[in-house]
Amino acid sequence: MSLELIFSIVIQLIAVGVFIGVYRTTIAFMQIQIKELKDDMRKYNNILERMIRVEDSTKSAHERLDRYLG
Repeated sequence: MSLELIFSIVIQLIAVGVFIGVYRTTIAFMQIQIKELKDDMRKYNNILERMIRVEDSTKSAHERLDRYLG
């Protein structure tokens, strides 16, 4: 084997290693971002559920007031 061939193979292996490293890091970063988005959506959904309950409660309070005052 010539020195040029060995050098070329080593460079290609390094390039593949860098590519795999970047790929794995990107996947890990995306998984973290997805987890954070899921947590944010859970918080948002919780707020929506609470707002729905508040609106229902307000509606029934207004209906009681209307019956009492009307």
